[in-house]
Amino acid sequence: MAGAFPRRVVEHVARLDREQLERYFVNAVRDSQLMRRMLDTMAEGVIAGTRDRAVVFANESIHDLIGVKPDTAVGAPLANCLRDTALSDAVAKADITAYMSIEVAVHYPRQLNLVAQIIPLAAGEGGSADDPAFLLLLRDVSEERSLSHAKERESRLETLRLLTTGVAHEIGNPLSAIILHTQLMERTLRAMKPSTHTKELARINLIVQEEGRRLNRIIADFLNAARPLSLRLQRGDVAAVVEETLELLYAELNDRKIAVIKKIARMPDTLFDADQIRGVIINIVRNAMDALGDGGTLSLSLVSRTGWIEIVIKDDGCGISPDKMEHLFTPFYTTKPHGSGLGLLIVQRVMNAHGGSVHVESREGKGTTVTLELPVRLAAGRKFLPSPPRKQTR
Repeated sequence: MAGAFPRRVVEHVARLDREQLERYFVNAVRDSQLMRRMLDTMAEGVIAGTRDRAVVFANESIHDLIGVKPDTAVGAPLANCLRDTALSDAVAKADITAYMSIEVAVHYPRQLNLVAQIIPLAAGEGGSADDPAFLLLLRDVSEERSLSHAKERESRLETLRLLTTGVAHEIGNPLSAIILHTQLMERTLRAMKPSTHTKELARINLIVQEEGRRLNRIIADFLNAARPLSLRLQRGDVAAVVEETLELLYAELNDRKIAVIKKIARMPDTLFDADQIRGVIINIVRNAMDALGDGGTLSLSLVSRTGWIEIVIKDDGCGISPDKMEHLFTPFYTTKPHGSGLGLLIVQRVMNAHGGSVHVESREGKGTTVTLELPVRLAAGRKFLPSPPRKQTR
């Protein structure tokens, strides 16, 4: 990396015998190899560049972080090695003669949060243009950010948990009594002689009964969103569960004249909670049905990527406006007249509990695509989760 040692040897070469010179170079090579091995074992990416931003050194970790092999990087312009636009732009604007630290969300070779640091190196006496002038250090902080976001979500859920526990208790009992009495009223009205008054009472009673049931469902959503999530993981076939769930929803889809396109192939067996995943799919499909109204097309496909299963549910309905997209997973936020605003929050909780995730893409007037990412694993525990899937442009 540096030319200081060779220059010192050259300065004294006239006074060195062959054995001394050989010993100097053997020690230099050994120290250089040791330093190389040490840098290659680091999780952080290390790149050394010249004043002209040419790469003169790169360790093994840069391949995982920026998708370029070290032997390809050395000798190339730094800009050619930083293939992610956000990272390339951030480093291009940096002054290599001053310390800089910035966090960048990158999408190539996969979605990561990287902290990029530039550390200027002091020029040695008699230094050349090929000497390292700065170090670029790259550190993956994706897991730290994920944990931070998880803590924020848990904090919001704890507030929700305290609220809903009290509300469910206070409302649940009188609500059950109201629903019971509407059923008794319905039975009594059927036993009475039909008249204009009894028909009107039956209509009003039906409204009260339906609204009571809707409120009961909202309370159930509150409790599902608030209570701690416990998974019953069993090894099984996700594709089979998807097929079964579509069968359950067939009557509803058929009544609304919604065409269903399936692309379900055999997937690798994995550990998952079939009931929870079934509930997630029902939630997403019913959201799609609301967006479609009567008619339209719903497509559902399964994609197997390295270590991951993707369940992709797409509709050609009304779509979601950009101002509403950012609030999709916010508790109690809903675009439906009678929604609780907790459906997608529950979906997100279930997927995160599996070590997976949920992504929503939508264009207003064009439709919505929901991608559920489920890790393939045969043993429980976080350490058995595969690396995050590499995103591909759809």
